[in-house]
Amino acid sequence: MMIDKLNLNHLRVFEAVYRSKSMTEAARELHLTQSGVSQHMKTLEGALDLTLFDRINQRLVPTSAAALLFEECSQGLQRIEHALWRLKGADKELSGTVSVGMPNEFGMNVVMPIVAAFGRKHPRVQVRFTLDFASVMNDRLISGDLDFAFVDEYGMDRRVATESVYDETVSLCGSPAYIGEHQPAKHQRKYYESLDYIEYQSGEPVLRLWFAHHLGDRALSLSVRAQVMEAQGVARLVLAGLGVGVLPGHLLMKLQREGHELAVLKGCGKPLRNSISLAFLKDRTQSPAAAALLQELRQEIRKIKKDI
Repeated sequence: MMIDKLNLNHLRVFEAVYRSKSMTEAARELHLTQSGVSQHMKTLEGALDLTLFDRINQRLVPTSAAALLFEECSQGLQRIEHALWRLKGADKELSGTVSVGMPNEFGMNVVMPIVAAFGRKHPRVQVRFTLDFASVMNDRLISGDLDFAFVDEYGMDRRVATESVYDETVSLCGSPAYIGEHQPAKHQRKYYESLDYIEYQSGEPVLRLWFAHHLGDRALSLSVRAQVMEAQGVARLVLAGLGVGVLPGHLLMKLQREGHELAVLKGCGKPLRNSISLAFLKDRTQSPAAAALLQELRQEIRKIKKDI
């Protein structure tokens, strides 16, 4: 096997150099000399017969081969690390702080119960939550403030990797009384422009996404009566008859189970689905606590999807 030619330390040093883009920083992190790090890299490149970094203007620029090796290498090293901890019986001794970002409603109803169960199993792990929009998560992931985040559909920075983990139906809803005041309900631009709306943020991105899907038109003239950043607040104002708003499917079902009546505007008849994605910085190595929590969230959310 090709791996027989390699020393595991070469890959560990490579992972640190790639992540920091600096042999000096990697040497400091690994408690090695810079010349030692350089020798590891020369030996690895020689064994692979590949150039992993170009030296341009005194900067290390990873090649495409290095990018591929890093993606696989970082995951492999993490799996080895976790296996070693399990062999030592130390998986219950996870410790440290994990920073997680998420949209309010999905976070409160899906993510937090899973994290709470994880926290009971690992009492030395602390979790910091950030509840906000995907644009905020994007910036905080890049700055390193978040270990990972769950985000709605959003064009993330190319340095941020995303993987879809959950799909939910989103519906335009109003109270029966409010919809009754605006009869007859028609799937037409003129009708929609006669309604008042509750939105999550300026620019009405969620409402306009709904109209783009159902009407093929984003450029409606909308009367936005209120703006509130979380779905529970939108739901309260919709139930109070202030206007109509877009609600996620799991919240709509919860409200209906609690006895609240809501009228759903069917639009074109084909439901709009919102994809929730897991987002993380491509070049970031997760701590054992963050990696363990991430694995738990993936597994538990997968179970929830099967039950839907």
